[in-house]
Order: sequence, then C-alpha cells, then structure tokens
Amino acid sequence: MNIKDIEYFNELMTTKNFSIVAQNFNVSQPTITMAIKRLEEEFNTKFFIRNKSHKELIVTDSGKQFYEHSKHIMQELKVASKEIRDADEQKIIFGLPPIIGTYYFPPITPELLRNGLLDDLTIVSRGSSFCRKMLLNGDLDIALLGSNYSLKEPNLITETFARSPYKIIVGDDHPWANRQSVSIEELRGQRFISQNESFVQHRALKKMARLGHFRLNIVCQTDNVNILKALVAENIGISLQTAISINPDDHLHAIDIEAEDFPIFNMSIAYHARHYLTDKQQQLLDILRKSI
Repeated sequence: MNIKDIEYFNELMTTKNFSIVAQNFNVSQPTITMAIKRLEEEFNTKFFIRNKSHKELIVTDSGKQFYEHSKHIMQELKVASKEIRDADEQKIIFGLPPIIGTYYFPPITPELLRNGLLDDLTIVSRGSSFCRKMLLNGDLDIALLGSNYSLKEPNLITETFARSPYKIIVGDDHPWANRQSVSIEELRGQRFISQNESFVQHRALKKMARLGHFRLNIVCQTDNVNILKALVAENIGISLQTAISINPDDHLHAIDIEAEDFPIFNMSIAYHARHYLTDKQQQLLDILRKSI
C-alpha cells in the first residue's frame, strides 16, 4: 500500500473533487484516479461512486470506514517520523508546564547534569492541555502534566506522582486576608485573574462557577503565573491557584475552598503509549520517578 495513495484519499474525502486534489498536490488528475483505483483493488471494494448526472462524488460505507482508519494511519506515521528524527538527533523534547516546572524541575537539575542529560534536553514550557496534545501528536517525548482529576488517556502512559489542593489567593489588603476559608457562594461577583484555557487551573475555575451557579467575572488572563500573582498582590483581583504555586514571599494569602467535590490538582509523568524510549529518554524517566 502506497502512503501517498492514502494522502490522496484523505484529501479527496475532504474536497470530494478529483481536480482540486490534483491541484493541491500538484499532480495530474489521472494520478489521483489511479491512486484511488489501487486502494479499491487492494480492499476489493468501491470507496467512491460518481453521480455524473448531478456531478457529485458519493462516498460509500466502505469509503467512510476506511477514512476512519486512514486518518489514524497518517497521524501515526506523522508521530513516527518526528520520533525517529528526535531519536537520530539524540535530543529529548520535554514538556514542562510553568507551575509544575517551577516547583519540581530545579531540584532534579543536578542529577540531570551528573548524567549528562541537561544539554540534551529541549524544554517546552506550555500549559498542561497544550503539552498533552503535543504528546499525542508526537511533538514531545516525555512531559509532566497537570490535571484536575486522575489522568486517563488511552494513548498515553501516565504515572501520578503528586497532588496539590486548590486555594483562593488574595492580596495583603483584601478583606479576606485573614480568612481561613470561603464558600463557593461567597465568590459570586468577585473579580478573578485567570490563566488561559490551556491551563487546567482555568478549567477548575469554571468548575467552581458551575458548582456555585454563577458567571465568572474574569478581569484579566495571563500565561505567566508570576504576573498573575503580582496582579493579585496589587488587589486587582483574586485568583484560583494550586497550593504548590504559592510562595511565602509572594505577599499573598491562600484560603481554603469550602466544597467537598472540588477537584484537586494532580501531577503526572506522561509519554505516548507507542513511543519507543531511547536510552537517554529512559534515563530521564528513571530520574523523574526517583526524584519527584
């Protein structure tokens, strides 16, 4: 089976037009026709029926079924190509969300240095949702991921290594600065500073609003947790953060949330279930398991 034939097939499923597919790949229309014919002969079926009277291309049930598989085939080939390239270059592409990275990465750097891994590490610092997608697409080899519940993804191998509760954080001059806890109902109408949608903290914030049945009043969003904390310290608003992100010198007060079913920030080591770990990647994985 020719990989290019599958690429032509997938494009034809999208455009439903042989001429457009030929133009998109800069080949002749007979090239596309012959590619589809080869695939149909391979599976002894018809994927397309041409309705000449209506100038319409009809996809058969067999064509629809093969399309579901062909999308996965091309995705797996894309992932394999990236992983082979990275393995040849002896580089480790490591996903490290900012909050998890700030807390857990510095203590393991001496061990990485002793094992000669630090120079081979390319760190991608993005939110957990983004890192998760990159793992699935083969753009990362290994990542540390945050999630609001135990991470279950059939295409990823995940190992939970820590959990941290969520807190409401306020500045020194906020009326709640001396409070130990607040109810979700009290958060109605408060001005929130939030991270964007690629961070799991944002999803926890939306969950909190659903539990309290109120619309979130988000006055600012930022990818940078240090900027977020600085804005809270200046009483621009309050925020929801995991406990590990709060430091004594932040000039912030962390307040418990009165809710039994509120999510907890889970942290996991993760890599693709079909990813072959090189010796260096296995070394990194062993250090992560031992040190965090």
